[in-house]
Amino acid sequence: MKNTIIIIIISLIAFTACEKREDKMVKYVATDASSEYTIYYRDESGTLQSKTITPESAQDKWNYSFAVEQGEIVYLSGKYNDINSALKLMIYVDGKVYKQSNSVGDTLKYLTVSGLVPY
Repeated sequence: MKNTIIIIIISLIAFTACEKREDKMVKYVATDASSEYTIYYRDESGTLQSKTITPESAQDKWNYSFAVEQGEIVYLSGKYNDINSALKLMIYVDGKVYKQSNSVGDTLKYLTVSGLVPY
């Protein structure tokens, strides 16, 4: 009887401790650049990718979307070399802005937004 109660308690703890992880839609967006810039991002498989973008105007947007489990790392970074340009990076999770950052005329630093997909 005592062993049965212990097994039931352990089972209840195990079931309540296991949190189901759901997939979330993640979207990376880069905009506001008027000259060439390079983007570095973590894709759905966890691989760091890079891409050089040449916008036609500051209104052009680069974006990349994928589904990922809660708790996974999201990472987006970018750098531009034209002092007359700018860059705005945003990470959306399920259609809502999760993280964002922008830079105007700062060609020395990388602009980076990152975090864990919230539960």
